Amino acid sequence: MNQLKITALTLTMLVAGCGGGSTDTTPPATQKSALISGSVTGLAADATLLLVNNGAETIAVKGSGGFKFTYPVASGAPYSVVKFADPNGGVCTVANGSGTIAQNAVDIGNVAVTCQPAAIGLLQYHVGVTVSGLAAGNAVSFADANGNILKAGTNGLSVFAAAYSPMELHGASYAVTVSANPTGQACTLTNNTGTNNSGTGFVDFINITALCK
Repeated sequence: MNQLKITALTLTMLVAGCGGGSTDTTPPATQKSALISGSVTGLAADATLLLVNNGAETIAVKGSGGFKFTYPVASGAPYSVVKFADPNGGVCTVANGSGTIAQNAVDIGNVAVTCQPAAIGLLQYHVGVTVSGLAAGNAVSFADANGNILKAGTNGLSVFAAAYSPMELHGASYAVTVSANPTGQACTLTNNTGTNNSGTGFVDFINITALCK
């Protein structure tokens, strides 16, 4: 009789240990995110303004109008939109460019950039590479003719930090090469060589594309 009681108690303990208790089936909360957008006013139709969000994503805005960053920002995380550099012949200011995404992750659409002609403008040029096909966690590096290095860790636009004077690029040839391919991939450049402003007016931004496979 005692042996039967012990056996029954053992079975009860085994059932409880195998998940006989209640299980919480509530799915985990999904991380919400928001997109950042805004508008530019006063920018000349042939001018290009480079904007950066959180130091990670760069976009090129041509003339006045709306803009939107591609990569969302998670709820509770900060965002910060700044200009990479003033466009040629202009000075721009950013309003409502920073804040924190609310927990309900409402999209931000009130970033306002106002541009006006510069009294005295020093012409400068920037060279950027738009990357596509880059695998997550990978990075690719580019080099220009002056030995400057640009490292891109995400798809999208990345811009060389160095600014170029008209003497360096206006009417002169430029060349960008891949200095280090991403792990397990090879990137092919398009529009990476040429002559800036071949008699058709000033160009303040040169956009090269890189396809990684």
